[in-house]
Amino acid sequence: MMIKSDETEVEEVPTIKESPIESPDDIVREISRRRVLAEYSADIPPERIQCLIEAPDRLETSDEFQKAAEGEGFTPSERILGWSKDLESPAHVRRGDVPTEIATMAHEDLHRMTSPETLREMSASEPTNQLYEGITEYFSEKSVEDLHGHVAGECYPEQVAMAKALADDVGEDSLRAYFFRHELTDGLQKAMERHAEGCV
Repeated sequence: MMIKSDETEVEEVPTIKESPIESPDDIVREISRRRVLAEYSADIPPERIQCLIEAPDRLETSDEFQKAAEGEGFTPSERILGWSKDLESPAHVRRGDVPTEIATMAHEDLHRMTSPETLREMSASEPTNQLYEGITEYFSEKSVEDLHGHVAGECYPEQVAMAKALADDVGEDSLRAYFFRHELTDGLQKAMERHAEGCV
């Protein structure tokens, strides 16, 4: 919706509806969401944030986690802490210690916040998918780097190193614009192709 203010048209920013805190799981979700939004809210379209609130992530026991994954046609190893399939569906996070739950939820929510076009492109091959996991974890680590009890560098260390090198190469703003809004420059495209070669 557009509103007028002294002859200047201004786009009205949609209000994001808050989710209620009703259980300990909601506290974990809220901490994760606040950390992701503190770092990336300027990059994420508000309607995508609202979807995240309307379909909150699920914290599951190992058995629940396994059953949900098998229902989607895959069997996760014990090392997999979370998975998500799209923006509209809740991510599934394996229960563990609270800092790991928060960090895993941040990672999965960043997957959910990824531009659909970017996700499709980066999922097209194993090397680009590995780079995508590295970029997602690189962004996730930025949102939880000072979280009490969190140990950085345990997930996707080689892929994160590639993502960091890519961010250093093209600038983090350029990488964020592609990740969240699918704004792709020729320079970023070429740099991603070079860096994805190291993710084979």
